[in-house]
Amino acid sequence: MTLCTDDIARTMADHGLRLTRQRRAVLDAVAHASSSVSALQVFDAARETCPELGLTTVYRTLDVLSELGALRRVHGLDHCEAFVPAGAAHGHTVVCSSCGHTTEFTDCDMHAVVAAATRQTGYHITEHFLQLTGLCSACAARDSCPGRAQ
Repeated sequence: MTLCTDDIARTMADHGLRLTRQRRAVLDAVAHASSSVSALQVFDAARETCPELGLTTVYRTLDVLSELGALRRVHGLDHCEAFVPAGAAHGHTVVCSSCGHTTEFTDCDMHAVVAAATRQTGYHITEHFLQLTGLCSACAARDSCPGRAQ
């Protein structure tokens, strides 16, 4: 999934925000990552182009970009919060448990699950977060290769 910085800059401007040099460095760090990235990984990568960047700015920028729908929060391989580009307003993520590669999907019929949760808890469900974990096709093929040491 790629991030269009021009679209994100417009969205930020529509919300009274600027795409500063620091925010652009954070955005670029996520955009160039090959899998989900934690805030600390973003911090390390973004400081290569913006050495004055602070960790607090990274966290705030990741929050802003998530709220605007540019990034999606996921649980990374180390069970810490991580981030990936969001391609759809309402999407979910599949994360490879071997290499960490992420893929977005949008088809999720959660009506039965939401209805059951409402019946069991009495909550009025307003949104949901769905993440699936498995092996991507490359890792699954590698793991099924004959003669591979287990």
